[in-house]
Amino acid sequence: MMEQAVYDNELGYWEQRLGDDVPLNSVGYHGLSDAFVSWLYRLRARRFCAAARRLIRPQMRVLDIGSGGGFYVDLWAGLGAKNITATDLTQASIRAIRRRFPNIEALPFDVGSDQVPFEPASFEAVSCMDVVHHIIDDGAYARAFENCARILSPGGHLIFTDNFLHGPEFRAPHSASRSLIHIEQVLRDAGFEIVSRRPMFVLMNYPVDSRSEFFKFYWKVVSFAVQNRHAGRLIGMTLYPIEALLTSILKEGPSTEIVVARKR
Repeated sequence: MMEQAVYDNELGYWEQRLGDDVPLNSVGYHGLSDAFVSWLYRLRARRFCAAARRLIRPQMRVLDIGSGGGFYVDLWAGLGAKNITATDLTQASIRAIRRRFPNIEALPFDVGSDQVPFEPASFEAVSCMDVVHHIIDDGAYARAFENCARILSPGGHLIFTDNFLHGPEFRAPHSASRSLIHIEQVLRDAGFEIVSRRPMFVLMNYPVDSRSEFFKFYWKVVSFAVQNRHAGRLIGMTLYPIEALLTSILKEGPSTEIVVARKR
């Protein structure tokens, strides 16, 4: 009953937060100007495509979990994926996906639940971007990776993001940043091996995995400044090429990281 209450609370939170008009690429950034957020999503697209491009195969079946407004669905299609299924926890997102991508199947799906609307080995690739750190319950978190493994074919790949803390975990009302050790164990238990883990951000997101007071002060100043549309555009334009370089050469980052994992 407690787990159901948590689920109902989270579902209600996201339904209310998304509303009826789910944006394509600005879910999850309250307080930051759209001008700055657009640069964040440009960086997300760069890092996702770098990871996903090498996985594309003719007629491969792709599942996107937590599709929101369809940002990663759009990227998969742009990379040449032809057989894409989109899912989300909320009906608002399902309606948005069906409206924007009428040729793509969109289904309600809570990846952390015990109800999976797909047969085993239904997909060769699964993306679960900016989703799992919003699963508060540790049992549901582990079940999310077990479900991804179940619906992937042997040798299939999971692309996902999380925070991979090197220190103690950090929890907020609607998110949980778990330790690298914890996440690696959950992946092994679900039958995955990590192929790559690289930074999604270095300078353009909250440094949740940094103990540097200077770094945290830096982000406090930046996040305050980019609330202004004009400053957000200028700062995003300035930081983006630096971020593009840093995220391509660094193997560890102070913020969200993107992982490619293979089903054993």
